[in-house]
Amino acid sequence: MRIMNWNIEHMNSWWHGGANDPAIMLDSFTGNNFSPPITDVPALAKRVGNVINSVDPDVVTIQEGAGEPEMKDFFNRFVNSEWKILRGAGKGQSLIIAARLDRSVTSLEQGEESIGGIDLSLPFKADINADLEVDEINFARKPQVARLTVHDRSMIIINNHLKSKFVKNGESLYKAGGADRLQFFGEALKARRRISGEAFRIRTFIDKLLDDNPAERIVVTGDLNDSEGADFFEENFLTHSVVDRVFGSIFRPQKQLTHILFASNSTDFTAKFYDFIKEKEQKLVIDHIGISQEINQNWSWSGRVAVKEYETQIINDHTLQERDQHPSDHRPVVADLSPTNE
Repeated sequence: MRIMNWNIEHMNSWWHGGANDPAIMLDSFTGNNFSPPITDVPALAKRVGNVINSVDPDVVTIQEGAGEPEMKDFFNRFVNSEWKILRGAGKGQSLIIAARLDRSVTSLEQGEESIGGIDLSLPFKADINADLEVDEINFARKPQVARLTVHDRSMIIINNHLKSKFVKNGESLYKAGGADRLQFFGEALKARRRISGEAFRIRTFIDKLLDDNPAERIVVTGDLNDSEGADFFEENFLTHSVVDRVFGSIFRPQKQLTHILFASNSTDFTAKFYDFIKEKEQKLVIDHIGISQEINQNWSWSGRVAVKEYETQIINDHTLQERDQHPSDHRPVVADLSPTNE
């Protein structure tokens, strides 16, 4: 099975609103406070479809997707083969898991979000304000859980898009110094504590799955909005790696997830953003695929960033809007998984 994870930038903005079924794709998009303008929406959708077709996956997990009719419209028009679409929760951007059922994958169904008293659909408790009061917090984007049958074996996929570290007017607040900079630090740390709370809840869910069945086949995908290495806030304010939290403790190696990129010695980034604190562009791995030890130890597998397939669809024309030039602001991550005892 080939699984592809991709944050497709503001994909939910490609269609007219309302309950259109079939969905109606926009010719162009003027942009708004959240999504950049797009000159030719169908042309961009075709290039995104070309990336997926070139990778040729059996399963695609998407962040920043649209509604189910819209996603069916996209896959029917721009992606080869027939696909089953599952949409996660969300009013605007949504998590999507799509599978073609004519090769290694033969079924895809919604998975259980609640196990052993841990329910990903419910709020969790955490002190995100650092006021020593525990707050009731909802996921910014509730994780999407699905169960599929692949190579005649059951597998769980958990698709995620953790809360962004973005702070409104963050760069101007930081550069202003003084009280404004302190306000930025406060908001940034609040966001990071909330991300940590989301990561802890996901990890607790994974632990419970493995408590009940140590041989469970689990694939965790998504944009965790965190990368390897310590950033400014980890160095100075003692925050921690969200990726390390989700992937598990070194004290419980049989419950750790194996990262398909780093274990494959991948050196490619998945996204790059300007860091106004360090005043330089940072190339990061914030998009991830992790596999449970049952897959790591008993399946053959490899992982990579789909650099060639992505970069083939870049248009190097700076007269175009920035959103028109690239298929997305993230590159896809791809894993090949195959049981060794077939």
